[in-house]
Amino acid sequence: MSVTHEIHAGVPEEEIKIVVNSLYLSMAFLIDRIEQLSGRQAAIEARESLIENLKYGNVDMAVLEDRKTFDFVVSVAEKLPVPGASEIAA
Repeated sequence: MSVTHEIHAGVPEEEIKIVVNSLYLSMAFLIDRIEQLSGRQAAIEARESLIENLKYGNVDMAVLEDRKTFDFVVSVAEKLPVPGASEIAA
């Protein structure tokens, strides 16, 4: 599924940043919900699986076409909170 056909040419960079940040926060929310409903290990595995599948193009092959885009997308996913990490650091 692609939603890029809905992005109009000339969209301001600030709006794209808002979209990226919203998607990041949405993924973090989902990982937190997985942890709440299925436990820490399930949330860790979901996060790791997301990152791995992004890296191998299983989520979107287009990510692999441009190295800068690939690095950016993967870096955003890798910044997702690791479930339980804040408890360990505390």
